[in-house]
Amino acid sequence: MGAARGRLFGVGFVLPAAVFLVLVFLVPLVRVLSLSLHPVDGAGNPLPEFSLVQYQRVFTESFFSQALVSSFQTSLLVTALCLALGYPVAYALSRVPGGALRTLMFVIVLSPLLTSVVVRSYGWVVLLSANGVVNRFLVGTGIADQPLPLLTSYTAVVVSVTHVLLPFAIIPLTTALGGIDPHLRRASQSLGAGPARTFGRVTLPLSLPGVAAACMVVFPLSMGIYITPLLVGGANQPLAGLRVYSQITSVYDYPVAAALSLTLLVLTLVCVAAMGAGFRFWERRNHG
Repeated sequence: MGAARGRLFGVGFVLPAAVFLVLVFLVPLVRVLSLSLHPVDGAGNPLPEFSLVQYQRVFTESFFSQALVSSFQTSLLVTALCLALGYPVAYALSRVPGGALRTLMFVIVLSPLLTSVVVRSYGWVVLLSANGVVNRFLVGTGIADQPLPLLTSYTAVVVSVTHVLLPFAIIPLTTALGGIDPHLRRASQSLGAGPARTFGRVTLPLSLPGVAAACMVVFPLSMGIYITPLLVGGANQPLAGLRVYSQITSVYDYPVAAALSLTLLVLTLVCVAAMGAGFRFWERRNHG
């Protein structure tokens, strides 16, 4: 009786969250799937019959297929940059002793998450515009004769998206690095290994779960991001999220937008699953 009552008590806690997820995630996802399977008439209105023509357009028209490829490449680049920039910060955070300095460093790292992504993106607009701080510096110092088209460039998109997503890489990396027993490093050095070899043989392998977690957070976020690329790079950037946005707001072709968004979702899930399988294979190979 007690065990049954405990199970019912646990279900009572889980049920509201499950209902919430069904209402705000599963039901809209089913509606988007249904919308993607309807063809449209000449005015763009969905027809009652079902068809796969929208998915055929996604994979055969370069306007959509190239956007998927570009989103994948951009996400890989952003993930690599977040790891390269976030790992040293996380390493420093994990080595700093507790106290005011550690708290201050955590506040600096986490403070961007307290600001709207729109505000952070507009910050890059202010920096990179023709009259922005960067162009004023370049022209004022004679490095450039006239303002450079920094805004609306692909480089600006990559830099701004990396800036927005960097804290999501630092947090799991710091957790993994902070969980490494410092005695292991000291034991490695006492056996004759230098700092570089200790890092390569001890610290880096033991921090790979944090690397995996960072990749699995940053990669899917960068696959679907569109606010920052839209504000910094403009609507013409070849990214799948912006293609979905343009199909909804400009073309009003909702079935194609639904098909493209679901294709992007499936591609993201496949890539994340492949990452997870790769990291698990590496762990089994090295740790049994």
